[in-house]
Amino acid sequence: MTCEELAKLLSALGHEVRLRILAALSEGGEMYLSEIAEAVGVSRALAKVHLKVLERAGIVESNLVLNEERGKALRYYRVKELDLRVNLDMIREVCGSEGE
Repeated sequence: MTCEELAKLLSALGHEVRLRILAALSEGGEMYLSEIAEAVGVSRALAKVHLKVLERAGIVESNLVLNEERGKALRYYRVKELDLRVNLDMIREVCGSEGE
C-alpha cells in the first residue's frame, strides 16, 4: 500500500454517513440504494454520493441486477473484505520515505 492509497482509504472512512453505510451493509449483506438510504436515514442522492466515494476507495463493490417485477435494473452494494489496522509504525513505514 502506498501513502496515497492509505490516505484515500482513511479519507473515505472519515465521514459519519459512510461509516453508517458500512455498518448497514455489514449487517444487511447486499442492499440496493433505496434500502441503504432508508437504513442510514439520508436521501437516495446523498447515499449515492457516499457510496461512490466508498466504491472508488475499494471498500464497497456493486453490481447491476435486472428486477423484472419493477421493470428496471437495481444496483446492489456490498462491503468488500476489509481488515485495516493503522498505527504510527505502519504510517511511518508506508509514508515516511515518500515525502523525502
